[in-house]
Amino acid sequence: MGSNSKLEFQDRISNLPDPILTHILSFLPTKSAVGTTILSKRWKSPFISLPNLDFNDTVSIYRDIFGGDSRQKVSFINFVDRILMLRGNDLNLERFSLNCVGNYDLTRVDEWIRIVVGHNVKEINLTLNFREIYKLVPDVYMCTSIQVFRLKWKILVHVPENVSFCSLRVLEFTGVKFSSYESVEKLLLGCPVLEDLVIENCKWLSGCCLSVCGSALKNFSLDSYLYLDTDVELKILIDTPALETLEIREFTSEGIYITENLLSITTASIDVAQKIERSVPCSVYGDSVFGLLKKISHVKYLTLCQSTLGALSYASDYSFPTFHNLSQLELIVDAWSGWTLLPYILGSSPNLESLVFPQGLVDMFSSQSQFFRFLWSPPDLVPECLSSKLKSIEVKNFQACLLNGHGYTVTRDGVTRNSYFGGDAIL
Repeated sequence: MGSNSKLEFQDRISNLPDPILTHILSFLPTKSAVGTTILSKRWKSPFISLPNLDFNDTVSIYRDIFGGDSRQKVSFINFVDRILMLRGNDLNLERFSLNCVGNYDLTRVDEWIRIVVGHNVKEINLTLNFREIYKLVPDVYMCTSIQVFRLKWKILVHVPENVSFCSLRVLEFTGVKFSSYESVEKLLLGCPVLEDLVIENCKWLSGCCLSVCGSALKNFSLDSYLYLDTDVELKILIDTPALETLEIREFTSEGIYITENLLSITTASIDVAQKIERSVPCSVYGDSVFGLLKKISHVKYLTLCQSTLGALSYASDYSFPTFHNLSQLELIVDAWSGWTLLPYILGSSPNLESLVFPQGLVDMFSSQSQFFRFLWSPPDLVPECLSSKLKSIEVKNFQACLLNGHGYTVTRDGVTRNSYFGGDAIL
């Protein structure tokens, strides 16, 4: 009976080989994984070999900001120090994540990043909101092992002369500061295999030309909606011949220029507008947007927002390229933007199968006006896609009151169909 009891309560997990224990612990938060060492000295070796280290001090730092006990912050700093110092020099890191808020000795953060770089880390995620901006240490720009690099909030990106991100494939900036617009090109020239680039709501301390380049870049997203730099006559250049996905939400530049036709492009979303303090005529800016569309004419899925349609409407010539590959088109329109251009867009999309209005046919404010009317003139000829290829028209957020209950009419193959919409509608 006694022997059976021993078998029943035998600690079989602790007897597993270190690589298996380390793999099990890798699924736990770092703090929980370290906590297993109180169970047995046997667990010390696996925890210092963890491939992923995720440190998050937001809860304790919030206590410090609001006058709480700052000892928790000191404890957190010592905790990170201990974990990194115990790690053997021969142990590589897969992922290092650091999320910190509050008042820190930034030299300690510098040291953490230097240690991580020395462990041939493959992924770094920094979300930092210190009381003063944190400037990245130069060491990180020479990290040849890193494959994924994400930076968020109060971080200054000051690119040194030498950059060697020879393994970097994913690079994301959210809410950070760059020393200049031109520093982006210097950084990207040191990323020969970069495939994914995100620049979202970043600030710029100087410069006037944002140049995005990369022969291997496949996906690029630029969003500058929250930070409008009205004092700079900004120009954006895109030299990415292998690009497959392009998302632009940009209201600060005087023109976006793509150097060559993007033959591999499949998906694009364009939301651009000229800033109020413009330095070029509206027609010139509109022509530049047409130039952008010509460079992405091989696209299969295209979204044009109302600001883009508004900019295009000021162009000197409605010279849309022919979108031979376009199968799905999303148009975000209001009472004025887009309707004049719609016949031209449809006429340039001979193989279009799906037409979507994701925010309806008109904004709520305009629809309630007693003077409301669509700025729409039917074309003399039915676009080819309507009579041959188009399979569906989807209208989301449809307001039946717009048409006074008379329904919506679509003509295809000589057949007229009347539909009554409420909420979302698909033809």
